[in-house]
Amino acid sequence: MTNKRFRKWLVKAGLIVAMFSIVAGATSCTGTGAEVGKQAPDFTLGTMAGTEITLFELRGTPVVLNFWAIYCAPCRSELGYFEHVAAQSAGEVTIIAVNIAEPRSQIEQFFGDYKLHFTVALGGGSQVSYKYNVYRIPTTFFIDSDGIIRNIKPGAFTSEMELWAAIETIRGPTP
Repeated sequence: MTNKRFRKWLVKAGLIVAMFSIVAGATSCTGTGAEVGKQAPDFTLGTMAGTEITLFELRGTPVVLNFWAIYCAPCRSELGYFEHVAAQSAGEVTIIAVNIAEPRSQIEQFFGDYKLHFTVALGGGSQVSYKYNVYRIPTTFFIDSDGIIRNIKPGAFTSEMELWAAIETIRGPTP
């Protein structure tokens, strides 16, 4: 084999190996992590209120788990829906907004003195988003009282009514 033919063969072989690696990596991600019908991956994160929240300890209560960031305009636009629903549901549903990007100081500045009815989880959000296979924000998971993921909503909610409809999958009818 000539030097030129060997190089061509080597490039083709390298491309084939790279293609198989990409396909293998993509298929190894499917079937793992967070999926509808599977147990939600557990986590413990600090909160803006200065406490810690552990998903497993919330068993018995439906959970809405939202991944967001301040820099994300659609994320910011739906926070009002989460706040209103959290205030109306009065503990029947736990809403956790996991920030995946910003430091605590920036998040605290963003919310100011406003007393939220939902939990804002801080630090480690990117590790938790990895566990949940979150590749785009906002993404929201609806977890029933047994810890099973019942619905996943990629993208922002466009209305409070849309959010209530999704919550019905884990809790029952709108109040």
